[in-house]
Amino acid sequence: MVASTFPNPWKHALKSKSLPRRGSQAIISAAENACDRMGISSMSLYQVQNPWYYIGGSSALAEGMLDVIADDHSRYVGGVDMSVSKLARLQKKMRADGEFVSTNQFEFSLTNRKNMDLIDTCKKLGITPICTNVLDGGLATGKYTSTNPTGGEVSKGEGDTGPYAVRKLEKMDALFKLQDSLREKIDQRVVGILAKYEDEATKPKINRDITTTQIAINYVRAKGAVPLVSVTNLKMANELLGCLGWDLTEEEVEELDKVCKSCGV
Repeated sequence: MVASTFPNPWKHALKSKSLPRRGSQAIISAAENACDRMGISSMSLYQVQNPWYYIGGSSALAEGMLDVIADDHSRYVGGVDMSVSKLARLQKKMRADGEFVSTNQFEFSLTNRKNMDLIDTCKKLGITPICTNVLDGGLATGKYTSTNPTGGEVSKGEGDTGPYAVRKLEKMDALFKLQDSLREKIDQRVVGILAKYEDEATKPKINRDITTTQIAINYVRAKGAVPLVSVTNLKMANELLGCLGWDLTEEEVEELDKVCKSCGV
């Protein structure tokens, strides 16, 4: 169970006569409130939204996180959108007291790789990177292309060209073509793996219908991060499950990296 909750202090100040909560006590109070809202006494993981502009620096944040663990409000603590330098300072302070920052959550996808350095830093610091928006609003799925800007969906009206400008899609055509090529290649690889099993009972349950969306998700996994994907219906749930049982090879990841750079991603 993950709680990424940290009240906006300025909004709180506008709605009441009390002053915004500051310092380490703000971390503890927010964790207690999160537990109360969910009707539980303790969380497995508590992630703190980046509070640097009013919490009092890494010392106060580390103190608050340590108290959250000591009071058993959460077994593990993590951050959201914490920068490389601040994350390193925070981890150092936490380690000095025998605990550690376990996660850092931020956006990353095949078509939005600006936080690649954060993934590398997290791995060096022993922190699990959790990535959101791994499909980049649908752009990373390969569903929308310059020749199919609506993604095969019914046009919403005259002049509808889909959610992305055709010019932007044209710049990424090479990436989308590679995704489609890898989809066929991986599908053949999976078929070859399954063909080695004569007994259906022992045959692993691996998805036989590889999609470009699954390639985008497994790209994030290949980078050493945990993709946090929103699921709103059964179709999406099944597609997400289809990511399991196979991985991108190092060569395939390198191919994607190379074409991403050529596309300006």
